[in-house]
Amino acid sequence: GRDRLVNAEASDDDDEGKALMTKPGPSSAKEEKESEAFFKKSQEIQEGLQSLKRMVSDLENKQKAVFGVALPEESMMKELQALREEIKTLAGQIQRKLKSIEPKKVDDDGKYVPIHVRMQRTQHGVLSKEFVELMGYCNTIQAQYRDRNVERIQRQLKITGANVTEEALDAMLESGQTDVFTQNILSDAKATKQALNEIESRHEEILKLERSIKDLHDMFQYLAMEVEAQGEMVNRIETNINQSANYVEKAKESTEKAVTYQQKARKVQKAERHQEVLIWFYFLCHT
Repeated sequence: GRDRLVNAEASDDDDEGKALMTKPGPSSAKEEKESEAFFKKSQEIQEGLQSLKRMVSDLENKQKAVFGVALPEESMMKELQALREEIKTLAGQIQRKLKSIEPKKVDDDGKYVPIHVRMQRTQHGVLSKEFVELMGYCNTIQAQYRDRNVERIQRQLKITGANVTEEALDAMLESGQTDVFTQNILSDAKATKQALNEIESRHEEILKLERSIKDLHDMFQYLAMEVEAQGEMVNRIETNINQSANYVEKAKESTEKAVTYQQKARKVQKAERHQEVLIWFYFLCHT
């Protein structure tokens, strides 16, 4: 047990987020083959999550750049939309892989559960949580960006002297018809061509954002519910780990998730490398 713990601790020193990547020794050739396939897919998911994290960060920066310009170049808008599509594609791939390694739901009924099964359940939970958090953050920054675009339109309308109430603006935004939207403004104000162009551009961007937000939300909603359901199990494991060693650092505060369409998020702890080894060690010692 000690030798394997040392080996596990020595590997993957600089890689964050690879919780429970160390494989237990299965008791049969069939289990070994299944475990190899599971952990191979898990590593692919982890790599995908790292790529997705970079894309979401890039999206946040590009949104800021586009918002900072009254009339962004068409190339900037195309790049931003292309990035949204890439995020959607990669998120879909990760979602399917998570589904493919999802452990079967069985009633343990107090029976002995093999180490490799418990490891797989826990790892699937860890990866699912990371995916749900990342997608929640992605949707949050897009929703905030959408709201800022709406505020920009409201300011432009005020400048042009258009007498548009907030309710009327909401109705126009929801119509999804940009030409009708601007015609309604034209009939009620002496707006400059530049102001109208900016309003039209912002409106088109809002429509794209709303589609993107809906697509991503639909994609990971079921996983969010799975993670919530697994919460007690993950909490129990984390509690046992924290009780079993004095040197485990305090968990980092969970990242804020200002997502209005989801149930109140439970606080999620991101384990440091020692915790990853301890989880593995805990399973070995409690079987």
